[in-house]
Amino acid sequence: MTPDRLRNLEYLPEPEDPRMLTAIDPDAPGYAPSAYGATLNEAEAWRNATVETLRSSKPRPWGLLVALCMVSLLILAYPQMTVFFADALTPDSEWAYENTNIYALQDEYSLTGEGVRVCIVDTGFEAEHPGLKDANLVGYRDFVGNDNSIVQDRGKDSHGTMMAGILVANGHYRGAAPNVELIIAAALDTDGKTQSETTVADAIEWCWNEMDADIISLSLGGDPDPENPLGSLTADAVSDALNQGVFVVAAAGNSGGAGTGVTDVSVPANVGGVIAVGAVDINGDLWERTATGSETEGADGNVRESPNQKPEVSAPGVDIISTSDSTYSIPYSSSTGTSDSTVFVTGALALILERHGAALDTIDDPEQVIVLVKQALAESCQPNPLQGEGHHLRWGYGVLDAVAWERAVADAIVE
Repeated sequence: MTPDRLRNLEYLPEPEDPRMLTAIDPDAPGYAPSAYGATLNEAEAWRNATVETLRSSKPRPWGLLVALCMVSLLILAYPQMTVFFADALTPDSEWAYENTNIYALQDEYSLTGEGVRVCIVDTGFEAEHPGLKDANLVGYRDFVGNDNSIVQDRGKDSHGTMMAGILVANGHYRGAAPNVELIIAAALDTDGKTQSETTVADAIEWCWNEMDADIISLSLGGDPDPENPLGSLTADAVSDALNQGVFVVAAAGNSGGAGTGVTDVSVPANVGGVIAVGAVDINGDLWERTATGSETEGADGNVRESPNQKPEVSAPGVDIISTSDSTYSIPYSSSTGTSDSTVFVTGALALILERHGAALDTIDDPEQVIVLVKQALAESCQPNPLQGEGHHLRWGYGVLDAVAWERAVADAIVE
């Protein structure tokens, strides 16, 4: 009922409760004022007051106009508002850096990874991401499309950008080693897969042979062949890098759980000198799909011995928030897997090399350097009470502790 029609009605208080009004036909006789204990003049005063109240409640056209203007402004300002409030709206994974003592190691010695070269082989890199704009990108090569003119992430889920963010982000959160000399090899396609094994092998060789990387980070891998576990081009490329004293950190794989039929960590994480990384959650509990290592290299291979038992270490890899597609209004996403945990270990290692790299360079045998650092890792990991004594085929030697690892390396150098 519209206000104009309402004003054609009479409003009379009910005899039992004068606070209640009843709309009636103006020609109806109604109740006598005496029914309310009121005089004729008092009843007329009530009527006039009611009519005036209705007249003053008539809607104003400018009120609707103001409301429409406010809605329009909110729509136009939405992109800027989401960027402005991104820190408040976006969850973070600082717990991962804190639980592994990466932030503690950064703060103790003012370490940022400066001077250490890290090559990430993945889907690419979103250089325009606001959290990555200050990254020290010193090398980029596109092994998928051979288009090196534009730095880009070819993955539809921005996998490479997310891995890079864990390492070098410096915006919504601080990465593990934000000032490393970052090298990006885009060797995985839109779906995060390789077009051929040669592509990944070539990317790995480019990282150390042409770009002089100190660490190669591989958040990738394939199921091993029990009959020929190390006979792949990727494994051969990794072995070449290790022989040159280049550290290789690789995902243990997401093949864990019953019924998978996978008997070891992924290739190339299964190569002896590689640091293979499993995943744990915020509580330090093992992620259910983290791969199970084998006690031997293949069905009839040699028994693995410390510090090369697989996997070597576990690190946070569940619900990790990292840099994502830069076109999103809030360009961050969550990721889970041993891909993520790999980069935390890569970052911790970069901090250690920043602090002790010069001393390690005085050791003539590059393979001895890798053994020393891996042995320190095995001794410094924090074992989970559920893993028992010594090495565990899924937890490794335990969960990453960056501060303890650094101190173990320092002690080993002195010895």
